[in-house]
Amino acid sequence: MKKSAIAGIFLLTLLLAVGIYKASALTSDPLTLAEFNEIKAGSSEKTLLRYASTCQQESEGGDTRGYPTTWTCYGADGSSNAVFFYSEGELFSKAQTGLQ
Repeated sequence: MKKSAIAGIFLLTLLLAVGIYKASALTSDPLTLAEFNEIKAGSSEKTLLRYASTCQQESEGGDTRGYPTTWTCYGADGSSNAVFFYSEGELFSKAQTGLQ
């Protein structure tokens, strides 16, 4: 097989993977800027999970009592996100990049 054919197959596979990722983000209830703004300091992790299903806890497993918990949630475009910091079950800080 020629190098150009291999490169073409690789590029096609890469584009397909990106398309699948973006489609899954769009269909799995991504976080919006309006929802981000609704989540206030002092709210619980349960409140966060009501707004978006694209959130992942950064420090699962092990004994995390006494340590902050970090959640990362993703926007519809696959590259925007928000980070939420909880201590003793209450939100104390949040930040977002590119949410719409």
